[in-house]
Amino acid sequence: MPLALVGSGPNDGNVDWTRRFFGKLAKTNTLGRLWGWAMHHYAWNASGGRTREWLAGKRDAVKFDAEQYYEILRDADEMESLITSHWAVMGETDPRHRTRLVVDEWGAWYASGTEPFPEALIGQQNTMRDAVLAGLTLDTFNRHADKVAMAAVAQLVNCLQSLFLAHEDKFCVTPTYHVFDLYAAHQGGRGVRTVVASPVTHYMRNGAAATMRGLNGSASLSGSQLTLTVTNPCLDQPREAEISLRGGTPRSVAGVTLAAADPHSHNSFEEPRAVEPKAVNVYVKGSGVVHQFPPASVTKLTITLG
Repeated sequence: MPLALVGSGPNDGNVDWTRRFFGKLAKTNTLGRLWGWAMHHYAWNASGGRTREWLAGKRDAVKFDAEQYYEILRDADEMESLITSHWAVMGETDPRHRTRLVVDEWGAWYASGTEPFPEALIGQQNTMRDAVLAGLTLDTFNRHADKVAMAAVAQLVNCLQSLFLAHEDKFCVTPTYHVFDLYAAHQGGRGVRTVVASPVTHYMRNGAAATMRGLNGSASLSGSQLTLTVTNPCLDQPREAEISLRGGTPRSVAGVTLAAADPHSHNSFEEPRAVEPKAVNVYVKGSGVVHQFPPASVTKLTITLG
């Protein structure tokens, strides 16, 4: 790919930044020169909201209760509305959408204290909660592939939402790495529309009842192979789902699930394989597939079509 110009876009939901920037481009007749428009979004459990004191309000990466578990996921799941709202504003002056979105930073951001070694600046551990967050986010990008031309988890090693932990002769992969590995099967495929009907997930937020989405997923097709990735964010309830296919019949299906008995589970230099994906049995039922998705899990189903 040749060099492309990406504009410095908004932090989270600042659509006014987007509107003013694109308005200036329209006035100077330079809209067509901008290949991408960058935006970023981090999720955190900050007491007092997103204020100048946000760093002090961040919570622990490993020690969290049910409310903190869901709050991080709820915050991360705002990615969908951020994509659609900025896309709509971009279209006010660029209805042909010559410029696409580039999500150049995303992930969870926690307080210091769980870094793999003291010198790892803004380093943090990575649990099954972060794996679920990664699955929710990657599925969102897949569903909006017409809008998001590029997306990158900002940090790779020893940092926020990292895929690897490394220090001297020590190394391990994180649960987030395993999610990326599962979702690699989507690369090069053609996006397939998914419609999900699932009970919402209930939890308590600041002493009041709250909800977030239930099952979440995305699909792609490569030849006769359909890849379906599904995240169950519910902390304590499995979700059985019947997956109906339109325009194809399943001949066989294979499944791999990333889950753990405890959502606080994580890999470390001492226990590098505490969290790993495992093959699971999935059943074909008529023209569809039936599967039970474990609590706090990320699953890849590979469906060979007849």
